[in-house]
Amino acid sequence: MTVVLNAQWLLAQLTARVSLPDSPITVAFSGGVDSTVLLHLLVQLRSQGHLATVRAVHVHHGISRYADQWAGHCQSVCDRWQVPLAISRVTPDNNGFGLEQAAREARYRVFIAAVQDGGFLLQGHHCDDQAETVLLRLFRGTGIDGVRGIPRWRALGNGQLLRPLLSVPRAVIDGYAKASSLSFIEDDSNSDERFSRNFLRRQLIPMVEERWPGASARLVAFAQEVSELHQQVEIDACLATCIVCRPQWLLGQQLLVDCYALRQLDSYWQKLVLRQWLNRQGILSPSRATLALIFHEVVAARSDAEPRLVVGRHHVITRFRQTLVVLDERVNLPAFAPMVWDWQRQPRLLIGDRSLVCSSVRGGAQEAAVCVPPTRLTLKRRCHIEADDKFAIAGRQGRKSLKKWLQVYNVPPWLRESLPFIFDQGRMVAAPGLWVCDGYQANSREGLIFSWE
Repeated sequence: MTVVLNAQWLLAQLTARVSLPDSPITVAFSGGVDSTVLLHLLVQLRSQGHLATVRAVHVHHGISRYADQWAGHCQSVCDRWQVPLAISRVTPDNNGFGLEQAAREARYRVFIAAVQDGGFLLQGHHCDDQAETVLLRLFRGTGIDGVRGIPRWRALGNGQLLRPLLSVPRAVIDGYAKASSLSFIEDDSNSDERFSRNFLRRQLIPMVEERWPGASARLVAFAQEVSELHQQVEIDACLATCIVCRPQWLLGQQLLVDCYALRQLDSYWQKLVLRQWLNRQGILSPSRATLALIFHEVVAARSDAEPRLVVGRHHVITRFRQTLVVLDERVNLPAFAPMVWDWQRQPRLLIGDRSLVCSSVRGGAQEAAVCVPPTRLTLKRRCHIEADDKFAIAGRQGRKSLKKWLQVYNVPPWLRESLPFIFDQGRMVAAPGLWVCDGYQANSREGLIFSWE
């Protein structure tokens, strides 16, 4: 698909990562056609109110005899477009790894300083640069990570580096520059085939394209697929640091997100992790607006709040104990009147979309085993129990109200009113899946287990 390069296209690329209009934007401005087109597009976005400010930084390497002229050209362009420009003079330290590498290292020291207060540094790398980079790395010897080519974005000091033109062919950029009558620098070193990249660009790639037309585009597409696969691996790794299960909260193996761990991630990764987590909960393709609401109304809610945000037709996102939970409103949590349970004749009792199950002791569950008389039991909900009634739980100190015990056992608020409590002649026996009351604990393997599934 041919890219229609204009300000609105660039705006769509930026909004995927940048919080507009307030994020500081700095352009790595060499004065060449790529960075000139990029800066021109950003100046248009600024005039349209999408960007608050645009700055530029030019690295004066001092290698070319034209270096002073290039710096003067960049200053002239920035003055005309009212863009603040910082010109940084560097001396590349050729420490045995070649002049190209030394110049690159010197440039990136300048770029890191340019975003020391956060923000984004934008570079004008394009699709053809990507093809050259992949080939160069393959010829030098690289692994899967290197085949990804030039990353579209990455961390840079205290800020981030973005390359929004990476999917745009050089011919499209040249066409935009010509149509917009832009003046730019032609670096004399670009014709020096002693540099490996120039040899690829001027000799090898044209030969490959002549033999296999479209080879460069296919190479870029391959690099993109590898990059997406690598990103998915990174997302899964980040998700693994945030995902927790709390079966003791009566949530089974439901995937939850630890808000503290989530906040340790870069804001971009936070969004990717949340999107992946929501997908696994059956909420497909949440929009950027939805993700922003989750962060603002749920993740960032007061520590004592119980936020609820409706997402989609059937789901609600809430937070409990600094942990994000997805609730499916189609699940029928039971609201029942006190009832008699003949647990011997009906060991599995369906209540709403859950089951109260009586089974024999298995494995290490002996501490939760219950000893009850062979008579019918009574099931009650929280609303059927007096608020000032106190209960003693086996293995715990003191007697507390049901409200206090539910808080101690971290039972989520939305489950508290539907949880069945088992009584024997007015005395609480157990809260299935949570506790056994004092006097009803089993002392042998002959006990029973009550579970709420």
